[in-house]
Amino acid sequence: MSINNRQFYYLALLGLLLLVTFPAHAKRYLTPMQAQKLCFPEADAFEWKTHRYSTTEAGQIKKASGAAVRDPGAWYAVALKDGEVIGAMIVDRVSGKHELIDYVVALDPTGKVRSIEILEYRESIGDEVRRAGWRKQFHGKDSRAKIKLNNDIANISGATISCRNITEGVRRICSTWQLVLRPALESANRLPKLGAR
Repeated sequence: MSINNRQFYYLALLGLLLLVTFPAHAKRYLTPMQAQKLCFPEADAFEWKTHRYSTTEAGQIKKASGAAVRDPGAWYAVALKDGEVIGAMIVDRVSGKHELIDYVVALDPTGKVRSIEILEYRESIGDEVRRAGWRKQFHGKDSRAKIKLNNDIANISGATISCRNITEGVRRICSTWQLVLRPALESANRLPKLGAR
């Protein structure tokens, strides 16, 4: 089956109409580099690192957090002040209703959440998860906290899927820090070993 010039013209016009009628809703709020300064304004340097999970590590993270490990590794920034580690900011992504949500979780050296920032939100609705009041609910939580929607994290009507998936993602990131990333920094003598938990 071949398409003649007239049919091609109508298909191209239809495609253009669809683009105009249904604009993309992706909104980039911050880059990871902008987020690091927002999450750790007192830091004087950042070291960006990657860590590829072993099968064992991915299994431990899933078991501890109850959330599947989506990516094969972590991309994160270690925040420094006068050469000392003051925390880390882990870049992550979760699914919204149809599209991905990129965000970061900033943790202090013990693994407590300092802040969460939404980097990019691609859905047409549900971006209320960017509200400071909703994100502030995570402050001070760590891998020992429940971090569950409708338990210690309130839901936002109309943004349930985004709320649920970001909440699960934060719980997974807290477990990742405790089980994988912090021990790697301890092994490299960048952080002192924490007492038994």
